[in-house]
Amino acid sequence: MGTILNREEKKALISFLIIYVFSAMVLVSIIGFLYYKKEIVSIDDKCSIEMSNTAMIVETDLMHAKMEGLKYDFKVPNPNLHVGLYNKNGEALYSNLESNKIFLSKKSYKNNTHEYHVEKLSMPIFDIHYIVVEGSESASERLKLIILIATVIFISAIFISFVGYFLSRLLIAPIKNRVEKLNCFIKDSAHDINTPVSALMMSVSSLKNKEGVDKRVVNHISISAKLISQIYNSLSFIAFNDKDEGMNEKFDLANLIRESVKFFDEIALSRGNSIKCELEETIVYMDRSHIQKVINNLISNALKYSYPNTEVQIHLKDRIFELEDKGIGIAKEDQDAIFNRYERKNKESGGFGIGLDIVKSVCHTYGIEIKIESKLTEGTIFMLRFPSSI
Repeated sequence: MGTILNREEKKALISFLIIYVFSAMVLVSIIGFLYYKKEIVSIDDKCSIEMSNTAMIVETDLMHAKMEGLKYDFKVPNPNLHVGLYNKNGEALYSNLESNKIFLSKKSYKNNTHEYHVEKLSMPIFDIHYIVVEGSESASERLKLIILIATVIFISAIFISFVGYFLSRLLIAPIKNRVEKLNCFIKDSAHDINTPVSALMMSVSSLKNKEGVDKRVVNHISISAKLISQIYNSLSFIAFNDKDEGMNEKFDLANLIRESVKFFDEIALSRGNSIKCELEETIVYMDRSHIQKVINNLISNALKYSYPNTEVQIHLKDRIFELEDKGIGIAKEDQDAIFNRYERKNKESGGFGIGLDIVKSVCHTYGIEIKIESKLTEGTIFMLRFPSSI
């Protein structure tokens, strides 16, 4: 029971974490995107002002040189920027630009690595018509900003995951405590039921051999005792399987099936059913009590859902166990779900919905393949393929 609880607890934790982390990360990503858009505008404005100021300084230097009759000494006032001076034909007179492809018709533009500011002089100076300023600070600032936001989002994801994990543990704790109390109750009940069930079975066996006893009443008691015993076996497996290591041994599966059929014969007759077997010797190596629970649960289910006065057929050949009933059948969409614990598609037939969960658990442990063939209102066939290594 503890193992199943841990699996369900993990599913709940994972589901909560996925929803919580996804929602939080969407919110963080939206905030990051808005911050990125805001900062990009600020970066572009800053770079645009710097390039415009640089162009003005160069133009001022050109005007001073012309007015004083000096030769212009080409220099760049800002070490982070590059400047190019062009004549009206687009030929470079002075330039330290990193790109040779310049668009003089545009006031400003950018590519993947640089941004440009083009200043067209109202009056040419030294045959200079255009001042082009090239900068790469915007691109580098964008990259730094992206790295910063990505780092913040990554750290936020880790932090949010930790917070979500502890929150989910906190939220699940009350449920876990209640389930643990229920587990303890089931284990205590299963342990306490063992003694009276065993005594009842022994008493019924002794009554059958006595004369003067109403056989009909004894049969009813015997059937009821067997049904209680079957429920007890299922509950004890659920309650103590996490502590039961199992004792594997070699035995003939056919003989074990015969024992189970003999156990259920009386129950079958009370419902007007019969069980027919065709079994060949099949030696397996596993826990005898575990496989008996598998066979018992399958036979019990077959009788429970069979129509009255029908035959349940059991075959064992080539390490394949087949059990066929003529009953209500199982819808195609329900054939996987019936193996889930506490799943009951037909609640009118009673039961706790744990029998097929036990079948699945044992078969998974020993690598036994399970197949179902079923048609509604016609019946069901359960097939177990035992590996040759077992």
